[in-house]
Amino acid sequence: MELGWNTYRAFWGRGFANEAAAAALHHALEIRREPKVRALIAAANESSLRVARRLGLTHEAETEIYGKAVGIYTRERKGSVA
Repeated sequence: MELGWNTYRAFWGRGFANEAAAAALHHALEIRREPKVRALIAAANESSLRVARRLGLTHEAETEIYGKAVGIYTRERKGSVA
């Protein structure tokens, strides 16, 4: 399961991405019972990296998408065997 967030520039810095991503993460892990959720984030995207840290996602690996380097950040459901 992949988690992503995006907000209009006019709403940056107001916590909307964090709040929405937290709700989606909760739904994925606790309601859908997904064993693991990941987010793909470019290293230069400091705002998204802060959101990922707040959500408890940890860096797992690096990959490339369409020629662009991105980090893979993940979080596992407690008690899951992923």
